[in-house]
Amino acid sequence: MAAITTRNLSKTYGGGLRDPGDTVALAGLDLEVHEGEVFGFLGPNGAGKTTTINLLLNFTQPTAGEAFVLDRPVADSQVRSRMGYMPESVNLHDYYRGRKLLEFYAGLAGVAQELRAERIDRLLRLVNLEDAADKRVSKYSKGMAQRMGLAQALLGDPDLLILDEPTASLDPVGRKEFRDILQELKRQGKTVFISSHILSEVESVCDRVAIVQKGVLKRIGTLQELSTGGPTVFRVRTLPAPAIEALATLGAELTIAREGATIRCADEAMAQAVTQLLAQHGGQIVQAESETQSLEQIFLTAIDAKDEARK
Repeated sequence: MAAITTRNLSKTYGGGLRDPGDTVALAGLDLEVHEGEVFGFLGPNGAGKTTTINLLLNFTQPTAGEAFVLDRPVADSQVRSRMGYMPESVNLHDYYRGRKLLEFYAGLAGVAQELRAERIDRLLRLVNLEDAADKRVSKYSKGMAQRMGLAQALLGDPDLLILDEPTASLDPVGRKEFRDILQELKRQGKTVFISSHILSEVESVCDRVAIVQKGVLKRIGTLQELSTGGPTVFRVRTLPAPAIEALATLGAELTIAREGATIRCADEAMAQAVTQLLAQHGGQIVQAESETQSLEQIFLTAIDAKDEARK
């Protein structure tokens, strides 16, 4: 069973008086999130990430297409109890003490009275707030409030957890703790959907990622899948002069040293062209290897970072 499925999911907002044109926030998103995986949803500001989350939570209606959560339409009220959500900005009733706040939210979430105490204790341990359980929430740091928001999202023991920028307010220690929490949730078989701009966090915890830009899905897959087709480096022992001249026309990056030459190709198409060129001119390839791309490199290539910088 897929935890999340979208088909041609689209959202367009009408312009206001000053700007009568329409704004396309999401354009035909086809997405499938597998049950039990930690899934990263990435994109620059204005890419359509929050719009997608709002559509999945049925906070807003699509202009076209459809979305399903846990094999049910997102508008189906029966699916709500199986979902947990933590927004980017966590707003808590800060006049409560931590444990009492969770008791209040547990009642709103419909958690049975006899289950509340044990579940709240377990969640306080999970988010490392046991020592602050009887402290007023108004005295919490931003990181503590963020972790309390996560505990709130988990009160209903959801099968699917949707997190919007969950580590935005956490320091490095808090982010490490958060990664550990996500790994524990994964061991419990829960599906976690994370929208984030902190690529290092996503890279360390997610099974798969999707990259969106201007409402369009650019890439989706595991990090291993997405890193294929990247730069290829050839080590060449002999490189005749005609080959050097021909390489200049291809745009390959050439470095010549006493022991030979290194040719760096930006993509697979260029690598194939260089291979043919070297065969024609008698260039001897000693080694060929593909460079491993980081998530940051994958992301910047997918969204065309130069185009984003011009915006």
